[in-house]
Parts: sequence; structure tokens; C-alpha cells
Amino acid sequence: MELLIAFMLKHVFIADDTLGRRFGRVAYGLAVCLLLLLVGCGAAEPPAQVREMVSTALFRFSFHDPEVLGEYPGVEIPQGKQLLQVWLTIENTSDQTYTMFAEDFQIQWGPGGDDFGTCLLDMGTDTLPDDYSLKPGYSRQGTMLFLIPNECTTVTLAYQETRASGKPGNAYFVEIPL
Repeated sequence: MELLIAFMLKHVFIADDTLGRRFGRVAYGLAVCLLLLLVGCGAAEPPAQVREMVSTALFRFSFHDPEVLGEYPGVEIPQGKQLLQVWLTIENTSDQTYTMFAEDFQIQWGPGGDDFGTCLLDMGTDTLPDDYSLKPGYSRQGTMLFLIPNECTTVTLAYQETRASGKPGNAYFVEIPL
């Protein structure tokens, strides 16, 4: 990338040419830089929808049957919040067993830095356990419970891959209307 930038600086901006040709080269150079930036970063895909199967490098998942609940055994719903129950189906498509965590999926409801949360843990037999093994070819299904602000009409559930190096990989989003 540094080589490309040095080439562009030398041949686009410093070239001894007429002003018109230089302007054309600058426009062309900027277009190439923009294209490389988009290819390098990857264009964001639109979020998936409820019941749509999302494929990651290691598994497939879908969220379905979202429902705002008035109550749930063992959960006290604070003032200003509502309780959202969503079913998760997840299937291991790799050839290795993985430990999954209920908190691998995050809920988001706004653009702010505090507009997100994770599911409530240890909530009963229908909910996903805090952690579980997912063998190759096997799937798991369970509910996830989230406390979200009352004013929410749409939320997004997100999963962020982590590469073996520890760096973030692709992010996946599912939009859920309430």
C-alpha cells in the first residue's frame, strides 16, 4: 500500500504536466485510492432479518420469534425497560468443536456508546446456558433474554468474529423489529 501511495505522489501530484492533465490524474488517483479503500475494508452488508440464516466462518445462526414479555420467572424488569425474548438457532459448520457463550451475541438499540447490552444469564431451562459445546454438524436452540429501553421499536443483534490472532474479524448483524 505504501508503494502505491509513493507511486501516486510521484506520478500524479508531482508530474510535470499541464494543469488539465494534472487535475485528471489527481481525480483518477483519488478514485483508485477510494476503490482500494473499499476493497481493503470491505463494504458493509445490510443486516439480516428475523429467521434469515447468517453464515460465519465457523457456524450458521438465525434469530426468530422475538417477543416483548411482561414478565418472566426470576426477572425483575426495571422501570423504563422492557424484556425481549428471542430464540437463537446455531449450527456448527466447521470440523472442530467450539465452546460458545451466551454473551457472544450483543444487542444494540442506538448509535451511542452505551446503547448495547448482552443477554441475561442463568434464566432457566429454555434459555441458552452461559456456555456450551457445539460439535461439528450439531445445532443448538434456546431463548435469549435482553433488557432494553421501553422506547425501542427495532433492535439489532450482533456477532463479532475474533481471528486466531485475537484481532476482530467480520461482524454480523440481524435487525429485529419489535
